[in-house]
Amino acid sequence: MSERQGPDPQDLLTMWRQLYDANEKVWGQASNEFMDSPAFAQWQGRMLETFLGFQKALKDSATAQLQAANMPTRDDIARLGELILGLEEKIDQLADRMPVQARRPAPPPPPPRGIKRAPRRAPAKSTRASRAR
Repeated sequence: MSERQGPDPQDLLTMWRQLYDANEKVWGQASNEFMDSPAFAQWQGRMLETFLGFQKALKDSATAQLQAANMPTRDDIARLGELILGLEEKIDQLADRMPVQARRPAPPPPPPRGIKRAPRRAPAKSTRASRAR
């Protein structure tokens, strides 16, 4: 019996590639013509306005929920960050004005009178008996 062979896979891939290229060319031209039209520009403008309205409503809703839960909003955190940066700049300006000796950290204060520190104990030496356990 002779075995029947199907079409050559290389030919199928070539046909598929030709079909794909022709289809892509036609759809590309049609989409370019549509996107160049004023109707597309108007539609895109309406979609953008709708999206921005939805985004604003979502932001307002999230802000209201965070305020109801007594939690900070993104704007609150951003404002706090700006305040911290301002404080850091002021600290840097003050540090630049100070002489170098004044920038050294002060020594720790002495312990209050009347309170005695406990003497430090040397670590216990291990014995052979305790190591064997």
